[in-house]
Order: sequence, then structure tokens, then C-alpha cells
Amino acid sequence: MKIYKLIYYHFFLKSLKKNAVPEIPVYAMLSFTQTSNLITLTNIIMIITRMDIDYDVRKIALIAPILFYFSNYYYFTKKGNGAIIIKDNSYSLGKYSFLLSIYNLSSFFAMVLTYYFYKEY
Repeated sequence: MKIYKLIYYHFFLKSLKKNAVPEIPVYAMLSFTQTSNLITLTNIIMIITRMDIDYDVRKIALIAPILFYFSNYYYFTKKGNGAIIIKDNSYSLGKYSFLLSIYNLSSFFAMVLTYYFYKEY
């Protein structure tokens, strides 16, 4: 998805100024955002279909970031897509780059809110 490429581009360039290995915090940011989106999507599907599966969100929140971290590492580093993204300036949002931080934060709040609605209703 394009949003993850935008996040990679912005946070890689931001991390490049501070870290010798800028990929590590970028992959962490991506994996936590993807985990939040996965849990949110799961909760929305459960709410819509009225399924009553009692899954442990804490286990997903522990396992999914690790799996996403390694999948992001493979996609961006091993396949070389990260270098292609960094060379492409079309992923730069300029002064609107703060929207990516808002997206990351809203992903977390959406996860919490949908999990609350799934458990309570």
C-alpha cells in the first residue's frame, strides 16, 4: 500500500539524520502501524459479522510486530524496494509530512476503539 511507502520514505529520511542504521526505527514504526491496522480490520470484521471469537489481542500485539518487522525487512531491504523508494521524490509530502504521524497515532486509537466496541457490544 502506498501509505506504508510514504511512511518508509519520511521516517527513513528523518532517521537517516540521527542513526547509523536508519532502517531499524523505520521498520519498528511500520510494524506497529501495520499491527494496529490488522487488529482494527479484524475487529471491524468481527463487529460487522457479529462473530464472537474470544481472541487475545495481547498475543497478536506481541507476535504480529515481529512478523511484520521481518516481512518489512525482506520487502524493503532484501528485495531492494527501499532504495527505489528513497530515490523517488514523489513520496515526499513536504510540509504535510506531519499527517503521517497523525495516521500512525490514529491507527493506534482506531485499534483501541474498535477492540472496545467488539468486546462491549
